[in-house]
This record gives sequence, C-alpha cells and structure tokens, in this order.
Amino acid sequence: MSKREQIMQGALELFIEQGFHGTSVQMIADRVGIAAGSLYRYFQGKEQLIHQLYRMSVEMMVEKLFHGVQLTEVNFGTYRRLWLNASSGIQSHNHVILFKDLYERSPFLTAEDKVWAQVRWQPLDDFYQSGIDSGLFRAIPTCLLAALSLATVQCAMHEHKFYDFELTDALKEQMAAASWKAILAEPLDQPGSKE
Repeated sequence: MSKREQIMQGALELFIEQGFHGTSVQMIADRVGIAAGSLYRYFQGKEQLIHQLYRMSVEMMVEKLFHGVQLTEVNFGTYRRLWLNASSGIQSHNHVILFKDLYERSPFLTAEDKVWAQVRWQPLDDFYQSGIDSGLFRAIPTCLLAALSLATVQCAMHEHKFYDFELTDALKEQMAAASWKAILAEPLDQPGSKE
C-alpha cells in the first residue's frame, strides 16, 4: 500500500470514529506514522482529503454493486445479483458505506458532488426507470425504488449487528426476493384502482 493509500485509509477510519471536525491532521499523521507536514505532500489539506475519500468511496461502491451485472436486463435475476453484490460489498467494505453516509450528511457535500455522484449512479437509475416505463416497477421516483429495494441491504446488515440471527445465504435470498416484490407494480398501484 502506498503512503497516499495509507493516509487515505487511516483518515477514513478516523473520520468514521471521530467525525470530520473531531479529526485533526495530526491525528491522521499519528495513525499513519508520519509527520503532520508530510500529509501536505499528498493532499492540499484535510478538506481535499475528505473530498477525495468521498469520491473513492462512491467509485468503490459502484464498482462492487455493478460487478457482473447487465443492467439493461430488467428482471429478478439482474436485481438479485445487484442485491447480493450490495450485501457482499457492505460486509467487506462497511467503512466505505459509513464514510459515504457521513459525507453526504455533512456541510462538505457540494452541488458539484451531487452532480458527480448522480452520474456514477445513473446506470442504476436507468435500470429502475426502465422497470417503471415497462410497467414492471411502481411508478415512483427511482431514488425511492432504491430505498425500498437495495437500501434494505444496509438495513439488514445494521440489524445483524444488534440482533442474534445468522445472516445465511438462504436468508439473503429471501431478503432479495422480498425487496424485489416491494418495488413491483401491482394492479392496486394504478391511479383510480379500488382496494
């Protein structure tokens, strides 16, 4: 691992543990085992480091999520692979998800960041929009389809930390199937339908 990568990893851990304002350049340097001034060889300052960590986090998440997935095929098989990829990614890179969430809830998030991130997530939005257009998915904003479906992965992983249950492959399959059903359009979803 290069010194730059070590700095990014150490900073990521500290930001999650201490928050952005609770983490100093000196703390990052101490974590990595360098002089505080050495950090400036790699980054202009703490804010640039934070910004680059956000972009790295999103890129890593997108890469994990889309790995081996053909998003032009809008069906349960494609969705299942997305869900299982998300599950695997969260289990192996939970710190990346935590950092992304921390950044997106902070004042560091800019309009430029939002546009940049939307471009990275666009293939997923297109997947959901294709499902809406074909009548397969509920006709609600694509971000809400994502919340009803893939966000369940993060919720399941969180609950797994607090409750005593084994997160087996069979249980993951059930969760993928249940969250798929949550986004499917049903006759009662159509305007004017009666219950």
